Amino acid sequence: MTKRIAPRLREAIALRRQGRWAQAESLLRKLLAARPRDADALYQMASLKADAGAFVEAHYFVTSALEVDQGAAHAQVLLGRIQTETGSPDAALTSYAQALALQPDCAEALFGRGVALQRLGRLPDALESYTGALAAAPEQAEAWCNHGNVLFALHRFDQALRSFDEGLKRMPDVALLHLNRGNTLNTLGRTAEALAAFDRAVALDDRNLDMRCNRANARHETGDTAGALEDYRRMIADAPDDARGYNGLGSALQDQGLFDEAATCYERAIALDPVDADARHNLALTHLFQHDFEAAWAPYEYRCDPSGYRHHLRKDHHSIDRFESLKRWRGPGHAVSGVSGVVGVWGEQGIGDQILFSTMLPELVSSGQPFIYEVDPRFMPAYQRAFPESSFVALSDPPAQVLCTAGAALFSGSLPGLFRPTVASFARQPRRVLHASPERTAHYRNVLGPGPNIAFSWRSSRAGRLGRSKSATLSDFASLLALADVRFVDVQYGDTEAEREALTQRLGTLFTRFDDVDYYNDLEEVLAILDACDLLITTSNANAHLAAALGKPVWLLYPAEGAPFHYWAHGGDHRCLWYPSVEIVSAPALTDWPQLIAHAAEKCRARF
Repeated sequence: MTKRIAPRLREAIALRRQGRWAQAESLLRKLLAARPRDADALYQMASLKADAGAFVEAHYFVTSALEVDQGAAHAQVLLGRIQTETGSPDAALTSYAQALALQPDCAEALFGRGVALQRLGRLPDALESYTGALAAAPEQAEAWCNHGNVLFALHRFDQALRSFDEGLKRMPDVALLHLNRGNTLNTLGRTAEALAAFDRAVALDDRNLDMRCNRANARHETGDTAGALEDYRRMIADAPDDARGYNGLGSALQDQGLFDEAATCYERAIALDPVDADARHNLALTHLFQHDFEAAWAPYEYRCDPSGYRHHLRKDHHSIDRFESLKRWRGPGHAVSGVSGVVGVWGEQGIGDQILFSTMLPELVSSGQPFIYEVDPRFMPAYQRAFPESSFVALSDPPAQVLCTAGAALFSGSLPGLFRPTVASFARQPRRVLHASPERTAHYRNVLGPGPNIAFSWRSSRAGRLGRSKSATLSDFASLLALADVRFVDVQYGDTEAEREALTQRLGTLFTRFDDVDYYNDLEEVLAILDACDLLITTSNANAHLAAALGKPVWLLYPAEGAPFHYWAHGGDHRCLWYPSVEIVSAPALTDWPQLIAHAAEKCRARF
């Protein structure tokens, strides 16, 4: 009898591997009808059901197989897989432990244990298990993918890249490895290489939407707008019910200033996926660019949603979890219970955003609501000078305990939604919200001497497509710096020594710089230098916010009316709604930095 069954079992296995599941199941049921305790047939039926996603039936068959043969390591591995897939990774670890006790070098057990540990958030343990799986069977593409993905999740990006590269040495035609490699390169800022990796992934698996979406995003990031639009539209054509295509298309259109078309795309993405917070946040930005504040602020709150922009709000995600445990303040007139009714206002995003949102502080103070306000520690003295009766705490992760015990909380980016509901309400914007140290300002005024003294900066630390709209080169400023009878004061942060030396060698000394100042960390000194100057001419960076918050005149530059952020978008008058002292210097015909800066030089010559 056994000799007659064995060939039929092999036939069933072959049918399953060929994807002919109905025929395989029919044959296995006949085998089990004849021999219901055949462990091999029970295991094969369990495997077939697990592959089909029928995990309840798969669990029944695999446990039946183990009742017959408890020493079957492969059945313990399958049980672990089923337990992991059905939300019981702890139980799966027990099954994998039993499999490894029977077969210590079982690559499938080591891999499955890694998956279970990864589901449990035990990433270092998962990494160790995947490493063991690869040592036992280095030709597993999925193991290389997971090994690299865990390294990526641990922010060990260079090691993650090496892991994907190792996998590709062995299996160069695995599309998922190219995709993950591209994601890692993108995170490392190597966007051109990332795009090549995505191109390879799409070539290997043209119908995979994840791969096409990531390539579209990379094309968008590297400035290939036409390629990005092609990919997003292809995604929509291939999968019209997938919100990602519409969201990506909206982003590309928004970058071209086509806000109405972009909004239509975002609205379609939201209709397809109502919990897509990213699309809602993007929709809010289109409204903000167009100064439609009444429509903007409600969807802007979706930036705090776990599925949206949330990971950009704070460096430590656990801090955001602590924030979520607190009651939300709904604005003036809404009572706050606990800790004397104090509201904790939490900082978010970059220092420019923090300064921008703090322009609501005068009205928050006037509301009479007690609050504790979190600011970047580099700004603490400036805010305490400007608002001596208010309470400030240094931004940190984890946040100060006083914020975590406040009666209610909100992120500072929610303040405009309470105090700036319309364009008309921006008439209340204060001209200044910060005060530099009077002694340090006097020091720099004395050093600089009579004006005009014009501060300037030319780049942002932001990379990618947004960085390109925020950063020029120092050499682009040559036409401005050549003006006579004006002292230019370099306040650019970051490593600019090579740029400065190159321009000085070419044109001679054109500007003043205080080399003993740390322009990134010592913002007390930077504020004083800006306060001592008559004007700041700059691209979109932190200096623009610093000078504007002091109420100093600022000329904010960006080419071709392409505002990099909504708060620099003007309504035709080239004035910034958010900062009364900021003038926007841009025009559709001024399409590159040298043209734009030459125009600024002419304005400067006429004024000074």
